[in-house]
Parts: sequence; C-alpha cells; structure tokens
Amino acid sequence: MVLFLTVLGWPEGIPFQSPHTITNAEHLRTLYNALKAGTCCWAYMSRQQLEQYQDQLKEQRSAGEVVRKPHKKHSNVGRKRHRTVPGRGLKSTTTIDSSSEEDTSLEDDI
Repeated sequence: MVLFLTVLGWPEGIPFQSPHTITNAEHLRTLYNALKAGTCCWAYMSRQQLEQYQDQLKEQRSAGEVVRKPHKKHSNVGRKRHRTVPGRGLKSTTTIDSSSEEDTSLEDDI
C-alpha cells in the first residue's frame, strides 16, 4: 500500500531533511516543539495535490535537477543473469553413511 503524505507547517529557517541528519541542536529543538504542539504535522495528499506534485517533479527532472539521491547500481550490471529453473537447482553432494562399527572402535580406545 502506498501512502502519499506531505508535511505541513515545517518551521521556517530549518532545511527540510530527515530529523536524524539535523546536527544543529536549536533546529532540532524547534522542530520537536512544532511537532509536539501540532503546528507541524503529516497529512494525506489529495488527488489534485498529488498530480501537482508529480508535475513539479517532472519539470525538475526535465530541467536536469537531481530530485533524490540515486540508488546504488548492482554489482553485476551489464552481465548476463542466470535464471534458476524450478526443480533443477543445485544437486546435493553425496552423503557418507557412518557405520556403528567405527563408533564402537572409538569408544574402545578411550
């Protein structure tokens, strides 16, 4: 399930970022107080707000702006990926049965 949320009432003068990355104690305290008082809160986006937001993102991307941090590429980019066929997985190695004769010989030595 995808929820489209927005933050309303973000305090002025504080860059919009994860609270985890805020290093200024005063900024963090201001954000905490705003969240506690209810002046800053999460809200669901309406369909119209969502469409406007998506249009804004498209404009930023077409202008060449990086909208978000790019994901790390897989280590096997450009290589052929081998698919496993169900029922044709790796074969197990042969097992060696232990006999009771070997077990008793060890007990006699002790």
